[in-house]
Amino acid sequence: MFLSMNKLIGISTGLKNVDMAPGNIPCVVINTDFVKACNRYGNAAVIFGPHENSEAIDVSKFDAIIISGGGDINPNFYGEEKLEKTIRVSDHRDKTELAMLKSAEENNVKTLAICRGHQLLNVYKGGTLYQDLQDNGFTQIDHDKPFDDARSHIHNVKIEDNSKLHKIIQQIEIQVNSIHHQAINKLGQDLKVVAKSSDSVIEGVEVTNGWDAVGVQWHPENMLEDPVSIKLFEWLNS
Repeated sequence: MFLSMNKLIGISTGLKNVDMAPGNIPCVVINTDFVKACNRYGNAAVIFGPHENSEAIDVSKFDAIIISGGGDINPNFYGEEKLEKTIRVSDHRDKTELAMLKSAEENNVKTLAICRGHQLLNVYKGGTLYQDLQDNGFTQIDHDKPFDDARSHIHNVKIEDNSKLHKIIQQIEIQVNSIHHQAINKLGQDLKVVAKSSDSVIEGVEVTNGWDAVGVQWHPENMLEDPVSIKLFEWLNS
């Protein structure tokens, strides 16, 4: 049964060179699990690739947006120099998604920020990142699992009671996948930490100024059959 009909969900993504006729072409690519997560509720997914004119981006006509995972964020956007382990940086994508977040906040568009998106939400609000967890002493849990483990439970996350994330998921402790080597360091303005792993990595944040926005460090789109992860998409599509 569909919870709603004909809603538009904007999903950000990056570019990848793909071999296709007439040759190697830069294409906008997205994990199809995102599209499935919207379609199963009768809603349409609209893909946002990197935009050359980010100032023109307006997401006010969308019912919700997803800031998806991907490569690392350019540390220049949070006032640091790029270190060796910061990889797959795209200024065009960073600027596009920062503009999407700005427009979403100004128009109170419901926002789900995932993995890189969770980190970018923090950067957008003036926070910083650990450029590599291992280099900063987070060695208790291997957070940087290969994509082959994307549908596997890797570690536990504890969620703050009385938070928006708890209201969505309705559990205090859950199991999540983990495909990242960076994480939130200094917390941005108007953000509240609402979930952590046992080694104190920030796994969930929410905005406190009235904007309906949540960030999670794990990848719920890769676990759509998981009864916990699907609740995030039920919330987004409602």
